[in-house]
Amino acid sequence: MIFNKLTVTNLGNFAGTHELNLRPNDVKAIKPIILFGGLNGAGKTTIFDAIKLCLYGPEMFGTITVAKYQEHLKQKIHNSKITVVQPNSAGIAVEFEYAYLGTVCTYQVERMWEISGQKVLETLTIEKNGLPLDDVEKDGWQDFIKEIIPPGLSQLFFFDGEKIQKMMSDDSNEELKRSILSLLGLDLVERLQADLKIYRSKSLKGGSTESFAKEIAALEGQKEQVEADIRKLNDDKASPENSIQQLTVRIADYRDKMSAQGEGYYRNRVSLEEKKRSLEHDIDSIKDKLRELAAGYLPVAIASSYALKLKKQIEDESVHKANTLLSENLKKKHHEMLSVINSSGFLKIDGLDSGTLSKIKSKLKTEIEMLFSVETRQDRQPELFGFSQKQALEILGLIDKAINTIPSEMAVLTDMYEVKFRELQDTVTQLSKVPDDEFIKPMYETLDGLNIELGGLTEKQAGLDAQLAELTMTRSDLERKIEQINSKVETSYELDEKLQSVLKVEKVLAKYHLNLAKQKIYGLQEEFTNIFKVVHRKDDMITRIKIDPETFNVTLYDRKDKVINKNSLSSGELEIYAMSMLWALAKTSGQKLPFIVDTPLARLDSKHRDNLVELFFPHASHQMMIFSTNTEVDQQYFDRLRPYVAHAYNLEYCEESKSTVVKEGYFWN
Repeated sequence: MIFNKLTVTNLGNFAGTHELNLRPNDVKAIKPIILFGGLNGAGKTTIFDAIKLCLYGPEMFGTITVAKYQEHLKQKIHNSKITVVQPNSAGIAVEFEYAYLGTVCTYQVERMWEISGQKVLETLTIEKNGLPLDDVEKDGWQDFIKEIIPPGLSQLFFFDGEKIQKMMSDDSNEELKRSILSLLGLDLVERLQADLKIYRSKSLKGGSTESFAKEIAALEGQKEQVEADIRKLNDDKASPENSIQQLTVRIADYRDKMSAQGEGYYRNRVSLEEKKRSLEHDIDSIKDKLRELAAGYLPVAIASSYALKLKKQIEDESVHKANTLLSENLKKKHHEMLSVINSSGFLKIDGLDSGTLSKIKSKLKTEIEMLFSVETRQDRQPELFGFSQKQALEILGLIDKAINTIPSEMAVLTDMYEVKFRELQDTVTQLSKVPDDEFIKPMYETLDGLNIELGGLTEKQAGLDAQLAELTMTRSDLERKIEQINSKVETSYELDEKLQSVLKVEKVLAKYHLNLAKQKIYGLQEEFTNIFKVVHRKDDMITRIKIDPETFNVTLYDRKDKVINKNSLSSGELEIYAMSMLWALAKTSGQKLPFIVDTPLARLDSKHRDNLVELFFPHASHQMMIFSTNTEVDQQYFDRLRPYVAHAYNLEYCEESKSTVVKEGYFWN
């Protein structure tokens, strides 16, 4: 499919008729990009929405009342601020090429409306290859457009960043699931299965097999009801699942908020207060020990030089005293020996004459004088203290302890004091961050409320899971019963050859549908993973995805194979995820559909922008329409895209005419 041309008349800011060539210059997609530039309010979104409004009319909005739709059309008619006569009509025409069964046809869809009294009259015309569409009645033209371009596909491939993020993160979006089913070609198999079932039911009527037909019809009716209930339960289940994901994120965010407000300190307040008291006790104990040192030996240790002088003085006095005492003792012994020698009874030996005795005594006295002659040349130092030996020893021991032991004890105590004091300061700082009860308690109440709500949702989800399991078992039981009856029908001799073939084909189709779904989904998963790794800057963000073949719900996994909550993704990551999924869908389906992207880069950082500009825009589709401001696709990005740009338009609001003028070229060319 290729859009060739868009024509708008008196639409929004656009006065008169404007025709825009949308067709790429080269159908081989060498230049696939059609670039629309404009400042905010210039009319980019008007052009973007015009295509969908032309194709789908009121169904563009989903459910909308006639009155609101007509009011919307009224508001879309250009309101001229420089003319007296105002336009009372507007129109949009879209020309596109569409290939069906190998034949390419050119269609033009034109939707016009005009104000008539209080009402708005709307007309829709469709041309095929330049002639009015006659293959379909006029009443079915809108359905014809929806058939060749399903609205779900338009949601996928005509998107702005914000809407596509929301759609891709919502697993309960049924239109999205049907669009994926259609893109992968699985809807055709389901249609064929439904047609065969109708044929079988009609063929079994009459004859002996009619009872079988009634049984099968009844069982299939029950099965359809069960499947409808399963679909409803899956839809019902998607809502609490999304709510649980959102609530889990809210609780995590609220915990972060509480943490920023000091909740962690509040939670640890008791232990912090106990720690503070313990540290204060330890510090007081250390202070007491320091005071004991200060009152004891610490001053001596501080004045160590004077203590050493005192020690030397005491030691010198002790030596002097010892020498003096020795001298006195020697003198005393000297006198005692002389007294013995001089005594009359000394050496009274028979036969020893007095002369010889005198010589012996003289000789002994001489020897004794020599032995007891002690030099007393000590320098006379004044005795300052006169300590006794015991006192001197005590004082010298105290000095040695003060100099050798007290400094190390002091160092240990001061280190302990510093460590404890810093811990106390840190604890006091943490306690100062403890919020008041009046402030934090309402936050705890809010958190409790969120957790209660989460518990309720989890319980509800568990109940739905139980119901779903029960319904799944019921469906399996019904399928088994239908299979048993079909086996009986197959053995009936009344069955004609066509009906037997139908029964066989139905079995083959069921297996084919399952295998095809698995094959397509596997291909889609692989394509997505490869594309996402290329366009996303974090290699470990999403390493793989898993798609449920029945519900088409998408589960994301990180490099640790843990489930990633989609609500935890940033807006930029969601947009990259969405675009990667669309590109993967387009490649897997093989369908050539144009991409129409509004404000694609607003929520992305520079790295993601670079990846989209270089990888996504030039290669994702054969036709890529981009609506951008000059701050998204700026001059640098435009220069990179220029080789791939077929047409560039600058939507410029003219102050003189009070309307938007379309100019060829982008902002800078």
